[in-house]
Amino acid sequence: GAIRLVMGEEAFAAMDSAAQQQVVDQALDADRVVRTAIAENSLNPQNIEAEIRKGLLPKLFSMVGLENAKSVVEQVIQITRVGLSRA
Repeated sequence: GAIRLVMGEEAFAAMDSAAQQQVVDQALDADRVVRTAIAENSLNPQNIEAEIRKGLLPKLFSMVGLENAKSVVEQVIQITRVGLSRA
């Protein structure tokens, strides 16, 4: 979700199926990173965000570049904050 938001639907649609699968795999990995960060740092929201950044930024950087990677990570953190506030 967040990767497609940052890239835009046109860019995603223009990718070949292997590249689209890489985006899907990265989204699944991001979900795992977020769940692990929450489970391991449930009492400290700042640590959750730090773990998300540490877990996602390097992987996304190689895939979409630094600025897009930062944008995706911030989207993921925002989504996580909303989810935690509703828990």
